[in-house]
Amino acid sequence: FRSRVEAGQTVLIHAGAGGVGHVAIQLAKAAGCQVITTVSSAEKTEFVKRLGADVVIDYRQENCAAACLEATGGQGVDMVLDTVGGKVFEASFQATRPYGQVVSLLQPAADCDWKTARNRNLSISLELMLSPQYFGWHDAEQHQSWILEQCRQRFETRELQIHLAHTLPLEQAAEAHRLIEQGGTQGKIALEILH
Repeated sequence: FRSRVEAGQTVLIHAGAGGVGHVAIQLAKAAGCQVITTVSSAEKTEFVKRLGADVVIDYRQENCAAACLEATGGQGVDMVLDTVGGKVFEASFQATRPYGQVVSLLQPAADCDWKTARNRNLSISLELMLSPQYFGWHDAEQHQSWILEQCRQRFETRELQIHLAHTLPLEQAAEAHRLIEQGGTQGKIALEILH
């Protein structure tokens, strides 16, 4: 994780059944964290529980921040991984303990209300995985290589597994993008390149 979580911390992972979320749950558990995650169905609840999620919140029926506060004795989570953006990013501030951290993979909305984040002295981190390659940040590329090597080792020991929701031929890349934008996918979408 970009957040450098430690054993014993509590992490909230939004969209835990999604392509990024289901991997993040496994990595957080491997780091010794308590994992709280959000989902949208009973099927996804069972899926994330099998991955090791400790607390599962159906965001359609529960208030995420209230559920996180209840699960942490009113303190809030140490870290949030936002893979959804928009109002979910902003609502995450209420779920995070003072001096906690919120990491988002998405651009915050222009009308985001930062007041709660400021009042709680939260650290906000933004992550775009392609930036090191795009901008030629060689030190960051080396760190990414180290992260990928750690993942490879966990794949080999089956401590980390990828769930493929769909595997499509490269010619159907537009369909893969449509599925991603539609949301609700359980696991990753892969493109198969045939020679």
